[in-house]
Amino acid sequence: MGAVSSMNLLKMWREEKKKRQETEGELTIIKGIGNNSPEMKSLKSEVEALKQQLHTDRENYQKEVALVREDAQVEILRLEKRNSEHQKLNGELQEKLSQYEDKAAHYRRKAVL
Repeated sequence: MGAVSSMNLLKMWREEKKKRQETEGELTIIKGIGNNSPEMKSLKSEVEALKQQLHTDRENYQKEVALVREDAQVEILRLEKRNSEHQKLNGELQEKLSQYEDKAAHYRRKAVL
């Protein structure tokens, strides 16, 4: 009975091996057809077009960001200059105000005001 069982197992193993090989072959054929089908070629083409568009858009946005940064830096310099001018003017006005306050205090002491 041991010989019959091992012969039976060997037969079953060979059948399973054959089925596995057939399945692997069919899968290879399906993959080959799928990758070369018109639909797959169309999708691959679309993916490549989208990659190129993404690359182009990225370059354009990077250029645009660079221009915006440059404009912002120019505006910052302009505003810093204006701020400096205002600080200078405020200083001059503060000096004049101080002079007028001193004159007003002087006239008050003299009882003119």
